[in-house]
Amino acid sequence: MSYEELAKAFCEMNFMQSRKRLDAMKTLSAGGEDGALLCIYNFGGRILAGEIAKVMGLTPGRTTNIINMLEKRHYISREHDRADRRKVYIVLTEEGSAYITQRYENSLKMYCGLFERLGEHDSEEYFRILKRLHEIADEIWEEYGL
Repeated sequence: MSYEELAKAFCEMNFMQSRKRLDAMKTLSAGGEDGALLCIYNFGGRILAGEIAKVMGLTPGRTTNIINMLEKRHYISREHDRADRRKVYIVLTEEGSAYITQRYENSLKMYCGLFERLGEHDSEEYFRILKRLHEIADEIWEEYGL
């Protein structure tokens, strides 16, 4: 199999797996609303709105849309800085914390089951190869200025 054929098969496999996950909504997404909630959670439950955009690599407009949706669901609230009213902190609510914790636990269960079925040797080999792929991808991104 040529490298191009392998790349096409890899893209197709990732696309189909992503569709299954989106359809089932079983795993935690690193992007979008779940990603923003994880970001807020990882920053101690309180973060500046602009920092979410920086950490996640999102445009300010996309970040605002995500924050608006999370606020409608009562997962976050906004707080203005007392010293500088222009700064807006995004604060994780109890409801938001419970939601993201449950999503994270569900994802862990699913991936734990996946790696148990794969087995210890193959799981370790998978991570060895995945780490190498990420290293090479970083090199290629740097070479092409991506």
